[in-house]
Amino acid sequence: MGNILYALGAGAFKRKWKVVALWLVILVLAGLAAGYFMKPTSSKISIPGTEAQKTLDRFGELFPSTGKGSAQIVFESPRGNKLDQYKTDIAALLDQVAAQKSVASVVSPFDNPTAVSSDRTIAYASVQLKQKSFDADSGKTSDIAKLVEEARHSSGLVVEMNGDLVAKGPGEIIGIGELAGVLLALVVLTLTLGSLIAAGMPVFSAVLTVGIGIAGLFALSQVIDIDTTTPVLAIMLGLAVGIDYALFVINRYKTFLLEGYQYQEAAARSIATAGNAVVFAATTVVIALSALVVVQVPFMTTMGLSGAATVALAALVTITLIPALMGIAGSRIFGTKTRQMITAAQERGPHHSGHVKHSTRWYKWGQIIVRHRVWALVLSVVLIAVISVPAFSLKLGLPTDQYASPESTGRKAYDLVAKGFGPGANGPLLLVVEGLPATSDGDRAAVRAGIMEKYEQQVAEATAQQKAMFEQQATLVRTPQQAMALQQQMALAQAEGAKQQQAALAEIEKQVEQYAPLYQLRLVADKIGEHANVKQALPAKVTDHGTKGIIQVIAKSAPADQATRDLIAYLRDTDNQKKLGDSAQLTIGVTGQTALESDINAKLAAAMPVYLAVVVGLSLLLLIVAFRSIIVPIKATLGFLLSVAAMLGAMVAVFQWGWFGITDAPGPIVSFLPIIAIGILFGLAMDYEFFLVSSMHEAHLATKDSQKAVLRGFSLGSKVVTAAAVIMVSIFAGFISNHDTTIQSIGFGLAFGILIDAFVVRMTIVPAIMSLLGDKAWWIPKWLDKHLPHISIEGKRK
Repeated sequence: MGNILYALGAGAFKRKWKVVALWLVILVLAGLAAGYFMKPTSSKISIPGTEAQKTLDRFGELFPSTGKGSAQIVFESPRGNKLDQYKTDIAALLDQVAAQKSVASVVSPFDNPTAVSSDRTIAYASVQLKQKSFDADSGKTSDIAKLVEEARHSSGLVVEMNGDLVAKGPGEIIGIGELAGVLLALVVLTLTLGSLIAAGMPVFSAVLTVGIGIAGLFALSQVIDIDTTTPVLAIMLGLAVGIDYALFVINRYKTFLLEGYQYQEAAARSIATAGNAVVFAATTVVIALSALVVVQVPFMTTMGLSGAATVALAALVTITLIPALMGIAGSRIFGTKTRQMITAAQERGPHHSGHVKHSTRWYKWGQIIVRHRVWALVLSVVLIAVISVPAFSLKLGLPTDQYASPESTGRKAYDLVAKGFGPGANGPLLLVVEGLPATSDGDRAAVRAGIMEKYEQQVAEATAQQKAMFEQQATLVRTPQQAMALQQQMALAQAEGAKQQQAALAEIEKQVEQYAPLYQLRLVADKIGEHANVKQALPAKVTDHGTKGIIQVIAKSAPADQATRDLIAYLRDTDNQKKLGDSAQLTIGVTGQTALESDINAKLAAAMPVYLAVVVGLSLLLLIVAFRSIIVPIKATLGFLLSVAAMLGAMVAVFQWGWFGITDAPGPIVSFLPIIAIGILFGLAMDYEFFLVSSMHEAHLATKDSQKAVLRGFSLGSKVVTAAAVIMVSIFAGFISNHDTTIQSIGFGLAFGILIDAFVVRMTIVPAIMSLLGDKAWWIPKWLDKHLPHISIEGKRK
């Protein structure tokens, strides 16, 4: 591998302009493909195979004309007024919304009595959309938002929106915070490499990586569904690892030049050594992210594979473009003082010195750790344990209006609905009921009897009123003419009554035909309504002669409450379903926001142990092969788990509890974030483990003194690992300023996780444990050593 990379580095250095031109052509072609094939991203989260998703898909099959997206427009009248005074204004707005091409239907609250609060001050209109994700089309979203804003000003009503009418994407992908992170990384690079030209190379290669990666991702958007978070995640990783990988190579290039090698030879050797380590490290990240496939969640698979592809691309760009840029820069790559040192070294000829300066801060820090290794280990573990405490309160969920910013229209609509109709109205459950008995004459008779009872009561009341009127008129009769006139009026009334009765009976038969198919569904709904936590159970639609239908269930509890989840479990229980209907074939599927969230959490919880087993097993295997040791891999894996605990604890404290005011909408951690963050953190943590411990391993092979090896290896590797960690933390932290809570959480979690992993785990715990273990750290059974392949992380050439 080292020989191949050596030839690649030398070739790229010599053919510098061709290599740069090739990458720019690839960038242009990828951009053109993205422009032609690009499809909008979606914020919809679905997990095929879960009961809620199956039920939702079944609902779409049974009622395809209902629409794929849904939302509400919520109204509140000014204090002291009733909404009836604003019927004209509300109707005008809803007519304009219904005229939008993406809107399938709009149901006015005045056509749906259950959509108006009991005090008639709050109401909502139901909006069905033609597409699943409306928020991706910002133009159409803003059109309806403008109509709502105009209605607010013209009518004086409070008007808010929720559901798919509210854009939930991350907004701008690259903003001020993200740019600030890149600028800070550039400053760190300049201080580390001592030259603005050298510092600019990693930034240029990372930006090129991101450009090609994102363009390639959108070029595939016709064949894969891209979540709104996926491009941002790819940008995070592309910038972070792209800069770090280039830093490792350029730093090694500088070392070889100062050892007296000529520029081309130094470039070739830097790719053969540091470039080999970059390939090895990138492989671990790629495998960790690709392992998200085992979770079997489509959008997470897309996120994992896109991130893995971006990291692989970053490694490829690093080992080809960076030596080409070295060739273009020539001797100008470093400052005047460094150039003079390089010239002097080249005049002396290539030489390698194993001496490490004891005056550097890195060596002194290593001495402190080794001297106080027990205290360093204990204090580090205690610190991480304290930070990890909030992780025990981790609560998973999905982005909903309940946890949106208090200033957002979605959150305001949520609060209005809860105020007017109870907390459960914000998360109605949708039940797809199948296996009902077909509509029978008995059902028609039962419906007819109910309608006739009300009709006969109305007839009796009208007859009594008319009789009383005629009796009163009879008391006033004084002449035969008056008596005859009264008799004529009574005869006319009887004739008109007969006509009205005939028309009413015909209308009743129409109503019987309309409502009879709903009869069996209503019986099920009535039984569901008897549950202690059900506020309302309404039969909505039926098909196939009344054998299939949907029921909307509104719980008394809020969507996120455990009581609502218990209600879902009750409705899904097959024994309970038998009690809710007379048919043995009756089945009830439950879906809705709460049901979807519950199923997603359950699936991810089940997948987490499998994923962790893959990731942890991978880390052990790779490190055993790389370092030919048993204890070092175990130590590295335990250190990774400490970093994960600290990351999750910090995320809970900041984004679930709302500490430090970073988020203005504290709420549950998005369900898929922990498993995504764990995969990314694993790959990046192993990068630092490889770069730091490999230096100790190399020093141990050279000196055979475990304590000297720890100090020497730590001193050699800690400077570049520190710079790389600061850069990565800066890049990830830049995304905390994003307006989307999911992006904020990922950026913060990874920034904090890398901070703890690099400076507490790798730079403190690792040297402390390695010093405590001594030569035992490198022990491996002889039988295992014989069967393991020999891989050099540093890529030594034959």
